[in-house]
Amino acid sequence: MKLQYLTQELIQNHYYLSIFLRLAMAMFMGAAIGYERAVKKSTAGLRTFSIVCTASAFTMMINEYLIELYGSGDAARLAAQVISGIGFLGMGSIILTSRNQVRGLTTAATLWATAILGIAIGAGMLLPSLIAFIIMLFTTTVLYYISKHLERYNRYITIYLEVDRTAGMQQILDALAERGYEVMQLQKHKSTPEGDLTLQFDLNLKGKYLHSDIIYHLGEMESIHYIEEVKKK
Repeated sequence: MKLQYLTQELIQNHYYLSIFLRLAMAMFMGAAIGYERAVKKSTAGLRTFSIVCTASAFTMMINEYLIELYGSGDAARLAAQVISGIGFLGMGSIILTSRNQVRGLTTAATLWATAILGIAIGAGMLLPSLIAFIIMLFTTTVLYYISKHLERYNRYITIYLEVDRTAGMQQILDALAERGYEVMQLQKHKSTPEGDLTLQFDLNLKGKYLHSDIIYHLGEMESIHYIEEVKKK
């Protein structure tokens, strides 16, 4: 009888230890991914990612508990709700700025992936979760710098301009043509409070050039009062 009691206590302690390890692992991994986002000043940071990953793991553990308690149920139901529900949180991190720049796409995708990571941890897939965690960190850190390098020298660029209305748009188009740039798409926006005409160009530079140099040289034109590259993050 005493041996049976000790066995049951050991099993119970092991069960609670497993719960603690899963939740702690989810909290740590979520915080690590969130730290990387916080460093880049994204809309969601360390605490948000940590909570999302931990809550996802806990949700999966609750699902397992309910199936064990009632002897039936859908093992993927709550997990599916987490994956679809995290979309609303991701949408809140995507921002369209006044200059038509889209920001927060990487943060939204990372939030979604972190929720799935938490589900895997909650399901007890600790080794696969660790592998996925390493890959996610590699993607958000190492590939970030590779992506930045490619963006800086990409032959395609999107620029936002505020130009003198009296100068006319044709003057800008002529200046771009003189430099050999092909206008692939042109969008007109509302005028600024100062009365400037706001434009957005998608340009084919016909070669790989440093984007900052392109912005600098175009910004020297007197008719352009403001210019910046539109980047999607």
